[in-house]
Amino acid sequence: MPICGKINANILFDCLNPIVGGVEAKLRIYNREDIAGYVRNAVNPQIIEGITMVVDGATPRKGFLYEGINASVKPKMEMVKKEYGNRYDHVIDFVVFKKGSVAKAQLAKLASGSSVAVIENIAKSGDTSFEIFGTDVGLELKVLTSDPNDSATEGAFVLQMGSPEVVKEPHMPATLFVTSYAATKTMLDGTITV
Repeated sequence: MPICGKINANILFDCLNPIVGGVEAKLRIYNREDIAGYVRNAVNPQIIEGITMVVDGATPRKGFLYEGINASVKPKMEMVKKEYGNRYDHVIDFVVFKKGSVAKAQLAKLASGSSVAVIENIAKSGDTSFEIFGTDVGLELKVLTSDPNDSATEGAFVLQMGSPEVVKEPHMPATLFVTSYAATKTMLDGTITV
């Protein structure tokens, strides 16, 4: 079933399982070039069932975990109406609560590359837990600031990653789902540097 075309299913309100907003304060970030491909569901290509990492020798490359606190990870998506179709702007605002030379070196590398990011929603029912931002075009670092006098951030690094200005994503953020939350998290944890 292709994503494009006419609508063909109802979307009904479920009063027993209302939508739950918010995301966990962790962000899994991958160098876009380290991802060899995605395993998409044959019936619904909006669902990604696996991430295939590039392998060096016998060792697959890995992504990295950026941990925050409270509401320090803020993803959003917005449809952009183009002359010949629709595109999607993927944006993730987040805060890095680590200072020092190691954090600065990593953020400088993040600023010069293209990334893919996985967010974890607070809602854990069905296939709602994980979403992938930047699957097709990638994300670039657009904002990187630090203000030691800002009482809200205490001088932490405030970042924004998003779709490039000229080229936007052809799809909404994909759903990452294997068979359950636990199975999806296990698969995802296998792609992150320990």
